[in-house]
Amino acid sequence: MGEAVDFVIVGTVITADPRRRVFLDGAVAVDGGRIASVGPRAEVEAAFTGRTRLGGPRDLVVPGLIDTHNHMAQALVRGLAFEDLPNITRIYIPAEDVLGVEGLKTSARVTMANLLRAGVTTTTDTTGTPEHEDAVGETALEMGIRCALAVGQRDRRSRLASNYEQIEGRSEYSDDPVRREENIAHIDEFLTRWGPRGDGQVRPYIHAPSVPSVSDEMFLAARELAERHDTAVMTHINRDREEIELSVSLFGRRPIEHLAQIGALGPRFLAIHAMLTTAREIGLLASAGAKLAHAPVVCTDIVSAVTDVVAMRAAGVTVGLGCDTVINDILAVARIAYLMHGQAAGIPMYDPVGFTAEDAFDMATIDGARALLWEHEIGSLEPGKAADVAVFDGENPRLSPRYNPVGALMRYGAGTDVKSVLVNGRLAVDEGRVLAVDEAELLAEADEVAARMRDHLMPRRYWPLTRRSQLL
Repeated sequence: MGEAVDFVIVGTVITADPRRRVFLDGAVAVDGGRIASVGPRAEVEAAFTGRTRLGGPRDLVVPGLIDTHNHMAQALVRGLAFEDLPNITRIYIPAEDVLGVEGLKTSARVTMANLLRAGVTTTTDTTGTPEHEDAVGETALEMGIRCALAVGQRDRRSRLASNYEQIEGRSEYSDDPVRREENIAHIDEFLTRWGPRGDGQVRPYIHAPSVPSVSDEMFLAARELAERHDTAVMTHINRDREEIELSVSLFGRRPIEHLAQIGALGPRFLAIHAMLTTAREIGLLASAGAKLAHAPVVCTDIVSAVTDVVAMRAAGVTVGLGCDTVINDILAVARIAYLMHGQAAGIPMYDPVGFTAEDAFDMATIDGARALLWEHEIGSLEPGKAADVAVFDGENPRLSPRYNPVGALMRYGAGTDVKSVLVNGRLAVDEGRVLAVDEAELLAEADEVAARMRDHLMPRRYWPLTRRSQLL
C-alpha cells in the first residue's frame, strides 16, 4: 500500500518538463496542492494511493493551460464588435463603463468558467477601469482560477494628425505629471496589497497600456516598480499602423525602438500583440530578454498583421498565447497559431517544421508560464510544482490512434474534451462541470447584462450586426 495522497491521475502524461517527457502509460500524484510524483503509472501507483483517482487509460493528462492576455470586461461584448472595424475605442472600451462592478463580475465569471472548462488554469487581465481591479481579483479567487492581474492607467494624451490634416495640423501629445504620480502610488499600493492577498493564486502585475497613452517617465517608473515587487510590465504595442505613425512622428522611432531608447525594455517587459514588429525590433526584444503575449485570433480579427512568431522564437523571445477574450479556449488558440504560423513559415520556403505542434503546445504551457515569470510554479508537470493539471477525455475517435500525443491534441483535440481540472491541487472542473458556479444561473445573469450592453452599444456600430441573414 503506497503513501496516501489527495489525487492520482492516470493516462498519457505530457509533462512539458525540460526533457519534454511523455509517459504513454503514466500517472501524476498530487498532495497538498503540489505534484508529488510524475512517471510511469506502475511506479507512481506503487508509491502512492490516491484518495481520489482521475483520468483513465486513454485520457491525456497535461499541465494546466496558460492564457497570457485577456480582458475580463469584454466577454459579453465581443459579439457586438464582430466585423465592424475599427472597434477598440468605439465598442470595447465604452463597454467597461456600461458594465459597472456587478456586471464586471458576471463578465469575469463567464470568461473564467469558459477558460476552466477548456483546461485553462491561469488567465491574465489587463484591467482598464480602476473600479474593476479588485473585483477581477476577487472573482478569480471565487472561481478557483489563477490570474495575472495587471493594473495601471494612462498619464498621456496623444493625437495623430492623419495624412489629410498635415497641411495645417500636427501630431501631438501632452503628459500629466499629477496623474502619473497618482498612478505610481496606486500601482505600488496595489502590488503591495495583492502580493500576499492573492495567496499565490492571484498575482499582481503592472499595465502600461501603450506608448501613445503612457509617458516615458511612467514606463521607467513601472520598470522600477516591477523590479521592486518581483513582477512584470504588460504593454499593448505595435498593434496598428496609427500607433506606429504616431510614435515615428513624435519621437522619430517606432514604439519598441522608443522604449529601448529610453531604457524601458528588460526581462520584466511583456509585449502584447507586437503584430507590426520589424527585424530590428525583434532583435531589441530578444537582447533585452523581453517576452511576448501573442493572440493569433486578433491578428485576423482587427485585420492588422500576423505577428512574426517564428522569427521571434528563433531570436530567443519567449512567446506565450493569449485569448484576448475573442476565443476563451487556449487549445483552440494554439491550433490557430499552429496553422497560421505553420503556413506563414512553411509554405513560402517549403519548411514543414518551421512551426510545429510541439512549439504550439510549449507556448500554451511552459512558455506561457515563462512569459508571466511564473515558471517556477506552473507550466509543466514536475515534482514540487503547483498541481495545475487538465485531463482530456481520450475516449473519442478524434484523438485515436495517437502516434504523437502532443500532435494529436494540438491538431484534433477540443476544449470540450476536458473532463477534470485541478488548480493548485483543488478540483475546479469535474466531469466537464465547473464547480464554483451554477452555470444556468450564471448564463441568466449574463443574458441580463448582455441585453443592457446591446441597447447601449448597438447604435455605435457602423454596420448591422447581420448582413446576409435575418434574426427573427
